[in-house]
Amino acid sequence: MTALTRFLLKSYTRKHAYFAPLAATLISMFILYSYKPNPVMDSYAVTSVFLFIGSAWIALSFLNHSSPQQEQIHIIHIGNMRKYLLSQILALIVPVILCTFIFILYPIVTKMFGEPVQVHQLFLAISAHFVMGLLGITLALFFQKAWMRNGTRATAVLVILVIVSIGAKAITGSLPDPLTWLIWVLPPVSPMMDSLLNSKTVPAPVAWGTVGYGIIYSLVLGFVYMLVSVRRDART
Repeated sequence: MTALTRFLLKSYTRKHAYFAPLAATLISMFILYSYKPNPVMDSYAVTSVFLFIGSAWIALSFLNHSSPQQEQIHIIHIGNMRKYLLSQILALIVPVILCTFIFILYPIVTKMFGEPVQVHQLFLAISAHFVMGLLGITLALFFQKAWMRNGTRATAVLVILVIVSIGAKAITGSLPDPLTWLIWVLPPVSPMMDSLLNSKTVPAPVAWGTVGYGIIYSLVLGFVYMLVSVRRDART
């Protein structure tokens, strides 16, 4: 499975499909830090959203770069559909980890913050970035061409979900009280961003609970994706 993960990454990078989403994500970060000093957690809240958007974009281009024939060959070689799907997800986690460390370390190394980064802030920021990346890639799993043949429509729906997830707090705030629970149906991007922006006032258990909920949400999306994909493959 590790060998297939490496192969999928090499195949993806050879086609340079990663360049646009990665470049756009990094350029957004450079623009954010084009002046200093910057507040620590507010900046990390913004870059975590950049990572959420960039990860969804990278994941969609990654999932669409192989032909159905190539995928069938991979499945035959690795032995079963579950291992192939897991290899896909593992391959997508690699750029998330890479971008997480870039987003965390760049402002520290270049001294873009107006105050020292505290240890608890660092751990929370790393975790939030990684989970935001996971949310991006697991959300994109359902909008690849294997699931939605109309690529334009799939991209449009994914973009709408990404936007709604980011603005969920404001959107649900305008809804009647009985419908405010809808914020927890959407990917917890908005609550996590809010935890980072208000890290000085939000209790640590609440902030870490939001991160934990993001992990659970990502795992559920990944499980549903694998379950439905295996059943669809069994029918064909």
